[in-house]
Amino acid sequence: MDWKYKHFHEERVFPAPRDSVLAAAHAFMSDTLGWKIPDTPEGLTAQGDSFAHRAIAHLQVQTTGGGTKVAAELLVERAGATGFMLFDVGGYYSIRLRKWLDGIQWAMHQNQTTSQEVSSNPLVTAQNKTTARLFHGCLVFIFAMFALWLVVTLISAVVGVVTGTLYLWGRGGTLVVHGISARIISAIILLLGAWIGWRIKAQRVRAAPS
Repeated sequence: MDWKYKHFHEERVFPAPRDSVLAAAHAFMSDTLGWKIPDTPEGLTAQGDSFAHRAIAHLQVQTTGGGTKVAAELLVERAGATGFMLFDVGGYYSIRLRKWLDGIQWAMHQNQTTSQEVSSNPLVTAQNKTTARLFHGCLVFIFAMFALWLVVTLISAVVGVVTGTLYLWGRGGTLVVHGISARIISAIILLLGAWIGWRIKAQRVRAAPS
């Protein structure tokens, strides 16, 4: 398991020449992401922030018998301002990766139309932006609740080490552990919390400009 990055992968074949697909990918991602997008021998790479997490997208664009295959891989740093990401809540990043491939298809279609037929990108309309804000708000609420639970659990672990009585709150109610077992579990929780904090701090130091 990669503890630094969460990996996402999607592929799609476009019935068009490689140059057209690559140009459409570059145009769409430049317009919608605002990320740095340098070209690579395999295709292109995009780097930026996604929902308070650093992210890197690699697009390999290869000619195939049926057209041009785009293999998109998104690497999202697990440690971010909203916490440590263990899983993709609500499939946010998987959905976003598929939207990028949809956007490439849309950009290719726009290149084939006349200037009078050019329409706004349906993937970045005001309605979709409003939906995205609501979705982001739900994610922020989930992360906030998780952070609150984590803080309460860490405080309870400190109390457990000192007193030998550990209270663990969960969906099934409150679990109370006493004695040496409580101190051992409390110590493990504190060590895990310290490790997560160290990982987040290390990621922020590496991401900070020199």
